[in-house]
Amino acid sequence: MGEILSYHVEYKELSPLIVQRCIKLYIEQFDPDRVYLLRQEVRPFLELTESQLNHIIEQYNRNDYSVFVALNELTQAAILRSREMRSAAQQELIANPNPPIGGGRSKRNFDYPANYHQLKVRTGETLLAFFNAVQRDQNFDPSDRAMKVKAFAFYERRIGQHEELYLPQSEDPALAEHYNAMHILKAMSRSLDAHSAYYSPEEAFDLRAALKKQFHGVGIAFKEGFDGFHVAEVVKGGSAERSHKIAPGDRLIAVDGESVEGDSFKSILEKMLGPENSAVKLTFERGQSTYRVKLYRERIVMDEERLAFEATPFADGVIGKITLPGFYDNGEGMSAEGDLREAIRLLKSRGPLYGLVIDMRENSGGFLTQAVKVASLFIDKGIIVISKYSDGEVRYFRELDGRHYFGGPVVIMTSKVSASATEIVAQALQDYGEALIVGDERTFGKGSMQYQTVTDDQAQRFYKVTVGRFYTVSGRSNQIDGVQADIVVPSIYAPYNIGERFLEYPLSNDQLEFSLFDTLNMQQKKAQRKKATPIPYMQRRETKWRKMLPKLQANSQERLKSNENFQIFLKKSQGKGRSRRNHGIDDLQMQEAVNIVKDMARIDAARQMASP
Repeated sequence: MGEILSYHVEYKELSPLIVQRCIKLYIEQFDPDRVYLLRQEVRPFLELTESQLNHIIEQYNRNDYSVFVALNELTQAAILRSREMRSAAQQELIANPNPPIGGGRSKRNFDYPANYHQLKVRTGETLLAFFNAVQRDQNFDPSDRAMKVKAFAFYERRIGQHEELYLPQSEDPALAEHYNAMHILKAMSRSLDAHSAYYSPEEAFDLRAALKKQFHGVGIAFKEGFDGFHVAEVVKGGSAERSHKIAPGDRLIAVDGESVEGDSFKSILEKMLGPENSAVKLTFERGQSTYRVKLYRERIVMDEERLAFEATPFADGVIGKITLPGFYDNGEGMSAEGDLREAIRLLKSRGPLYGLVIDMRENSGGFLTQAVKVASLFIDKGIIVISKYSDGEVRYFRELDGRHYFGGPVVIMTSKVSASATEIVAQALQDYGEALIVGDERTFGKGSMQYQTVTDDQAQRFYKVTVGRFYTVSGRSNQIDGVQADIVVPSIYAPYNIGERFLEYPLSNDQLEFSLFDTLNMQQKKAQRKKATPIPYMQRRETKWRKMLPKLQANSQERLKSNENFQIFLKKSQGKGRSRRNHGIDDLQMQEAVNIVKDMARIDAARQMASP
């Protein structure tokens, strides 16, 4: 935790505020649905005085974690109590030939139960909601006693994986200490801000794969069911796919001859892990027969999660539609910037390229360096992003190539879930006037940077910590506010409260001072460059694309107003109307983005023809 604090942009040591947050988060990460703890049990921890909070800090500095020991003992007692309650409630539901339909709660942010009776009722509601959901999914007779027994055994296996992380490990005290430390670290890191976090090795594995778009394994995704673990997906490009034997639904029986009966999901994952190019023998069941297959653990590139593109005919050429799901870089030549550069090259080979739509509606970020390189493809020279760290250090990420890889109409599609590196690219291209932003009114609003150890193969512990803020060439931060769309074309996320402003403990928004820009100019003069890189623009460039914006906005509004399908989509997204018409299969937002690019190309061509 000392290491994490040393990096953090704002907090360098524990404070009463951080301790207060930490205790609250520790309790919530154990009991997010308020089904274990009573109100009188958590109140003493949630209503600590300033003096008590300072005392906890003094204890922490002496390596005394008494408050967390007390919390851990509370959670252990709550688990044992809950197991007794669940057992009684399950027996009642199993014995009842006609279990009631209903149960569960519609909101997670409710208070803790006030007494034992309320806790018992809530436990029953939770079990009933689970049973009804499973019964609908598996489509079995709700009076079938055997199936009900299986259903609740499955429930106990699932919830038991969470509970075991808090219970004493009599056979391995060191493991119990590890879990206790992990719970504290998770709560402490999350208490710093919305994006700092500590990860278990399993969580780090998944995050590393998402960032690099690759992982080592045999290429099978499992899901847990009533009777064990089944194949959920066979990943393309893996050893499992090349075997031509494994299919979704097959049940895993053994790994290297060792039965997996009764294993937890974590245990299955551990058995599947191993050195690259090593072999693993798996036994599966399909119907009434079993089969064995020998697979090899190898690097698998997640091509389906990389950039994809297609061409839409327009005039005597094409308009490119590019989907960029993240800013990835595996360190071995596969990157978002490289894939985008190649996509533009291939689109140009299909005829005159009249415009690009770059879809980043589902893009939640990635590597900062890749965001800079992607934006640089459309900017001839200048600053892409400015970062400022806790010690006041300011860094400028520039594009000095001097080449446009595409100078025609560009539309960046965004939504409320477009975040972080996506916002860097969108804001930079908007400020330079090289692209128009189309989508929800604003993006997510994450204007902070994190240092992370997840992609470090030598790391012994895995975390990410917010180390600074980033700013666009305008000197603004998109923290909280997000990037504002030039033309609003609502996405499926538009009606929902999504964004940095809705997270717990977000950093505040601010703006760079002019003095920092003066410092940049001085640095450039001292370097005796022939032509200094322009300082950040305090106002957006009024390029030809931005000058035609009023006309583009009017055209778009007119199209959307007269588009019956889009109006149905809007009404349905606002909870109005009950039409069964299929209004989204053709991606209405993408259709409108392509139409905007066509408008840009036509208006530009008309102006060129009108020029003397």
